[in-house]
Amino acid sequence: MPTAPQIVLTTFGSLGDLHPFMALGLALKRRGVSVVLASHPDYEGKVEAAGLKFLACGPSMETYRQNLGIDAAQIIRHFSQDHGFMLKHLVAPYIEQGLSELRPIVRQADLVVSSSYAYTAHLAARLEGRPFSTVALQPAVMLSAYDPPKLKDAPLVLSPRTELGRQYNRAIFWIGEKKLSGCLAPIRAIYAKYGIHMEISLGGVQSDQMTLGLYSPLIGDVAPDFPPHTEIVGFPFFDSEDGRRSELPPQLEAFLSAGQAPLVFSLGSTAVYDGEDFYRTAVKAAKALRQRAVLLVGGQSPLLNDDFGPDILCVPYAPHSLLMPRARVNIHHGGIGSTAQALRAGRPQLVTPVFGDQFDNGRRIERLGAGLSITFDRWHKHSAIRLLDRLLSDPAFAHKAEAASAIVAQEDGAERAAERLMQSLPMTV
Repeated sequence: MPTAPQIVLTTFGSLGDLHPFMALGLALKRRGVSVVLASHPDYEGKVEAAGLKFLACGPSMETYRQNLGIDAAQIIRHFSQDHGFMLKHLVAPYIEQGLSELRPIVRQADLVVSSSYAYTAHLAARLEGRPFSTVALQPAVMLSAYDPPKLKDAPLVLSPRTELGRQYNRAIFWIGEKKLSGCLAPIRAIYAKYGIHMEISLGGVQSDQMTLGLYSPLIGDVAPDFPPHTEIVGFPFFDSEDGRRSELPPQLEAFLSAGQAPLVFSLGSTAVYDGEDFYRTAVKAAKALRQRAVLLVGGQSPLLNDDFGPDILCVPYAPHSLLMPRARVNIHHGGIGSTAQALRAGRPQLVTPVFGDQFDNGRRIERLGAGLSITFDRWHKHSAIRLLDRLLSDPAFAHKAEAASAIVAQEDGAERAAERLMQSLPMTV
């Protein structure tokens, strides 16, 4: 009797990185696969509560805090200002520790699947001779000269119509590689130590076997310069707080039922650590516009102890899938998970990017006509009021958001990705 195929999923980062892999893991499990999800120790309880096997791999947030000597808000501030900080301080120092944790389980795997910056999983797969596939969670990591990401400091041609424009974009990518060569050097050195030559790019690792774009073709389709065997499969969806059934807190449900649809403000699971000023500005803007508002401020926020009146509710967290469809406008940081949920909700969006791919995700929402974008450092009362007033008063945004929702609601990226991965397994499995 054939044994169940074994697939190791590995991702690192915020809940926006974890949730798509949980959705994918559950889809694979429904197909009879023995799945192990490897990630930060902080996520163990959540992953196991959802019914998936978990392997603690790499550092916890507490490890980061202790080793860097700064708190979570300062870590996020450094990360948002310098991409090299992530590579040099949050990734490279922990690759070999993670490798010792991961190799024994990878050795038994029929397939290893990782996100773009999970170097540990890629290295483990190469060392153990196991098939390896990559999941791209957002268009930005694909670094296409045809449809390049909007990056905070890179002067890319975002819609190049000629080959000259695409050549210019390739030159900008090359300059970016050179600029970050010092931060990438420790990662390259680890590969070299184990006798593996690997070209490591700004977009992380790539697979020769298969790359799955776990996002909607609405925001970015396959380009001619993507890796071979790339397919865009659609958004996956998972957003339970504890890994079990998603539900709204009773206090929030009562608030939503008591009046008109509110503005919903969220900074995800990472930027929220440095979000107090953002949320206080949100309160001022909502009151000036005479709008009700829900603020998802995180469990440690001092705002939970403030009284902003009956039309403003602060809660630590709520599943976006249940809250965002009941908003009038969704205001979020542009993480790919929040962007996906906001698109499916079908409400206008205001994206306030903080770092990384968030600038690009915001640009793609604007390109769809489903919302507007303003960088986190330009968020103040007057700019917030001006942009929110546009979204509230111009019906074109709502119409575009509804049209996008009709498409995204039909996507099931986790199921489609699971099917493609199953098809890629060796015939002996």
